[in-house]
Amino acid sequence: VSSSSTAQTLTMVRKYLSWRWSITLLVQAADMAESLAAALLQTLSPEAGPRKQAENFLKESAKQPGYGSNVLQLVASEQVDLQVRQSAAVNFKNHVKKHWDATRAQGISDAPVEIGDAEKEQIKTAITSLMLQAPHAIQVQLSEALAIISETDFPTKWPTLLPELSSKLASGDYRIIQGALHTANSICKRYRRKMEMNQEEANELKYVLDTFAVPLTELMTVTTSKIQQTNDVATLKQMLGCVRLMCRMFYSLNYHVLPEVFEDRMNEWFSHFQFYLGYGNPALNESDQEKESCIDGVKSAICENINLYIEKNEEEFEPFLPQFASSVWGLLAGASQVPGQDHLVASAMRFLTTVARSIHHKLFADQQVLKQVIEGIVIPNLQVREEDEELFDMNWVEYVRRDMEGSDSDTRRRMACELVKGLMQHYHAEVTDLCSAYVSAMLEEGARDPARNWKSKDCAIYLVVALTVKGQTAAHGATQTNELVGIVDFFRNSVLPELTSAHLNTLPVLKADSLKFATTFRSQLPLELLLEALPFIIKLLGAESNVVHSYAAICLERMLVMKENGKPRIPPQDVVSHMQPLLTALFQALDLPESAENEYVVKCIMRTLSFAGTNLGGLPGDVVQFSLSKLGARLAEVAKNPRQPTFNHYLFECISAIVRFGSTSDSSIVASCENVLFPIFQGILEQDVAEFTPYVFQMLSQLAEVRQPPLPPAYSAIFPALLAPMFWEQPANVPALVRLLQAYLEKSSEEIVQSSKLEGVLGVFQKLIASRSHDHEGFFILNTLVEFLPLNSFSKYLQTIWSLLCQRLMASRTSKYTRSFVVFCCMFICKHGVDAVAESLENVQAGLFLNILQGVFVQDAERINGKEEEKVCVVAFTKMLCEWTGLHSTETASLWTSLLTASVTLIERPTVQAAGEEEMEFEEMGYTAAFAPLHNVGKRERDPVPEVSDVRAYLAQSLGRLCNSRPGHFLPRIQQMPEQQQRALLAYCTTHGVQVC
Repeated sequence: VSSSSTAQTLTMVRKYLSWRWSITLLVQAADMAESLAAALLQTLSPEAGPRKQAENFLKESAKQPGYGSNVLQLVASEQVDLQVRQSAAVNFKNHVKKHWDATRAQGISDAPVEIGDAEKEQIKTAITSLMLQAPHAIQVQLSEALAIISETDFPTKWPTLLPELSSKLASGDYRIIQGALHTANSICKRYRRKMEMNQEEANELKYVLDTFAVPLTELMTVTTSKIQQTNDVATLKQMLGCVRLMCRMFYSLNYHVLPEVFEDRMNEWFSHFQFYLGYGNPALNESDQEKESCIDGVKSAICENINLYIEKNEEEFEPFLPQFASSVWGLLAGASQVPGQDHLVASAMRFLTTVARSIHHKLFADQQVLKQVIEGIVIPNLQVREEDEELFDMNWVEYVRRDMEGSDSDTRRRMACELVKGLMQHYHAEVTDLCSAYVSAMLEEGARDPARNWKSKDCAIYLVVALTVKGQTAAHGATQTNELVGIVDFFRNSVLPELTSAHLNTLPVLKADSLKFATTFRSQLPLELLLEALPFIIKLLGAESNVVHSYAAICLERMLVMKENGKPRIPPQDVVSHMQPLLTALFQALDLPESAENEYVVKCIMRTLSFAGTNLGGLPGDVVQFSLSKLGARLAEVAKNPRQPTFNHYLFECISAIVRFGSTSDSSIVASCENVLFPIFQGILEQDVAEFTPYVFQMLSQLAEVRQPPLPPAYSAIFPALLAPMFWEQPANVPALVRLLQAYLEKSSEEIVQSSKLEGVLGVFQKLIASRSHDHEGFFILNTLVEFLPLNSFSKYLQTIWSLLCQRLMASRTSKYTRSFVVFCCMFICKHGVDAVAESLENVQAGLFLNILQGVFVQDAERINGKEEEKVCVVAFTKMLCEWTGLHSTETASLWTSLLTASVTLIERPTVQAAGEEEMEFEEMGYTAAFAPLHNVGKRERDPVPEVSDVRAYLAQSLGRLCNSRPGHFLPRIQQMPEQQQRALLAYCTTHGVQVC
């Protein structure tokens, strides 16, 4: 065969193989697309089994390169069912949220899933145009995904994004324009989230303004002109949707400073705003009265814009204020009571409130104007509506969230109250007199026929609260009140009768109002009045109305948490006699319809058990066993289908409170808890109920920690499961699992060593130490290991441990890691001596210990914080200075001085005091989506070196003995310390009678 024929043949073979390979790839791609589409459809299945199977398939598929692009192609394909495309869009958004930024926390058993740079560029190239062309439901999801990407990539890594969006504003196609505005608005929201901006952020904002402000202004002008000439309802709605987005962007871009580009065209923007505030078209009204109309959405956004200007740009806004004030007043006068206008009315009242508090408050100076505001705006918006009554009866959870203090900032009632407070700032006496007259009239009307006119009394109570509260906090309720209002008399004459009424289920709204009043003024009312009301509030826990018994629980919980001069305002001895009926009523409330998972009731149970404290075990009527059985039954029930995260959190808080307080007075309570809880915990772990496993591990650690060693066999049976990778894959489990392993190392160290399970524990340490998110928890395990295990039980692993630690130190050094590393070394030294640490490090590499002292200890000692950590480090530093001869040579003189300086600096540095327990508990305790620590489980705080009671005396006396052993050798080193540290050291020595020579 000729050489030319051979070449031709080889070329044909290569083409054939290339064709076959391309076909294979196409088939694989088609198979992948079909598999993804099928799985995405299956995630919508109502059946848990198939749904879980599909979710697991997608989770594994997400680890493969190109997954995001494949899903995005499904979103783009018009041949794919719309339902699948929508599911794909949601999946893509979640994939981007989790994996676009590789620094996000991962489970320690997961290999980090990173989207490659090439795939990122591919996605960024395609997503904008795809989002703009997609159906609305998909467009919303892709816009959110785009905003997530922009959080990390915009503008530096994505310079084409904003110009591309900006170019679409002139397209004339309002569907595309709306998509571009929606995305741009999502990006610009970031400028509202920060109180101050650094230079980099300011430069970014300038870039956005330079690129987008002029096209945005021109679009607003063009759109306003078209709206004036258009009658088609569908077109108007789409255009007004765009106008609202433009108004929201105006808000974001003006939030920090008044940009020159907007200042120059302020007349233009504000003329548009005036037009829309006066614009009306009945055809745009929504048939559903619950829904905000498109024009009301625009008006609300404009009210927020002008409110921003009166707050931040008063001088520039002053010429426009009278006209806008008149427009907003007219808007409020013409507003209806339908729920769809709630946001508009609240926004408009917020603007008037800001004006009333500003230097322009004289707009309200006339007595007649004040009367018109109170009579025409405040009182109508304080009155309860049919919609409010319906919400009270049919959706009690939403009613409570809107109405209870601090949680209803956007409701008409809340903003009407804020308007009263705003007017009071400059017209205190006048507003008080006016409102007091209205209160008296409404109370008289309510008294004439309570059953018919109860709404008048309801409005009066709200108006008194608005008039009286001048300052309040979540922890204490009202802290400052209007001295012209007699709240004690009002409570006694108008509120207490509602609480003490023998008719538990009549006029429930007034009972809720009265409970809220007592809650709000709990710190201002005399103690005797609160104690008089206490048994009646307990009875109201049995009210049929969910709002009433929830408000009763809230009121009792807040009363129990009150402090006065560091002590409970309600003395515990005054509550003891009520404890049994209180807990009985609370558990019965959980049996009422729609309150089986009432978070307010269970929080009150938790507070009641915590309030009893260490007296819990001594309460009459076997309160502990009764509460434990009820809580266990409730936990077993909700574990079948966890739905209410906050309820579940407080449920576990209740159980941990029993362990915390009950075990101190009665050790048998621990065994009772184990008997009730272990079968439930076993079921939760076997079913892998992800919402509950972090709580279970926390509870197990708490129970193990209060046990005397050795732990019972039941704990040994659980231990192997704790090392299973499935639990460690969930980041929320990690802190609780680490603490549980610490408890085992403390209480069952001998069993762990003898059963050869220590290697498994060290395997967990190895995984943790490799994670930037969880490396400190790996050190927690090591610290406990060296504290409670004899050196010979883990000495054979030391070389590997040090190698792993040093590799990470060199490869990825962070301040958190080095601090944890120093604390571990110091704990090791305190428990097993300097020589043990030095020799084990020298076995890894000659001179390594001295290198670590110089390169890590000296440099990073200032990062140490926390009372226990500082003490461990000072004791360890002292041992190195005074007991290890490796630091006594001439060559290490400067290192010796540096370590001594670091020791004195740590001692002298002020320790930041933590917030008071109850304050922290009230403000911070509760469910979070990541790891939710149980407050009643508490922190592991234990003195690791109890043999040293005073670190100043320990350092001084140790130095004294060292200097006496070699007179004159160490004094020159001490004199090389900074003067401030020398003075402090001299004070230690003088105080403890030590002479350094």
